[in-house]
Order: sequence, then structure tokens, then C-alpha cells
Amino acid sequence: MKAPPHFIRNNEEWIIWLLEAEFSGSATPHALSSRTGISLDTIHDNFLYMERVGLLSIERDPDKRYPEEIARVNLTENSLRVYDELKIRPDPGDLF
Repeated sequence: MKAPPHFIRNNEEWIIWLLEAEFSGSATPHALSSRTGISLDTIHDNFLYMERVGLLSIERDPDKRYPEEIARVNLTENSLRVYDELKIRPDPGDLF
């Protein structure tokens, strides 16, 4: 597990940051969970919220049940805009 950069404020921003910066825009829940240290149950809830607000597209496996039904998550145009905003966000330590 690696800690998020200081300018990351929540799990959703951390997921977007990692997906673009380290996973080329797409990853499995297990890969993101092991990278962030966020439990699969929690990250599953983050994914569903992010899908509802248009920040992720989710590929589901119809043969599996919660929480393994999510096979892969992908960034959307909206999440790429968030990523671009995160790249220019100052680190809180730089403000003082």
C-alpha cells in the first residue's frame, strides 16, 4: 500500500489518480484495493458511486455476485477532467 499524495482529499480522487497515473485508465478492483489498502467492500461502494456520477464505467461479470461482480473499472471523460485538475492542484504544504 502506498499513501496518496497530500493533495488527494478522498477515495474517489485517489482511485482516479491511480487509474490514470499507474494503470493507464483501467484496472481490476483487486489491483486497486491492494494498491490503496482500501478494502474490497469499501472500494466497491466507491466504484458504484463513481459510476452513478459519471466518473467510472464498470465492466461486470454476470456470473459473479457482490462484491466480485465488478471485473474492471475504466476512467471516463469526466474522470479524465478531474485527473487534469488534480495534476495542477497544489500540495497543501506548498500553501504555507
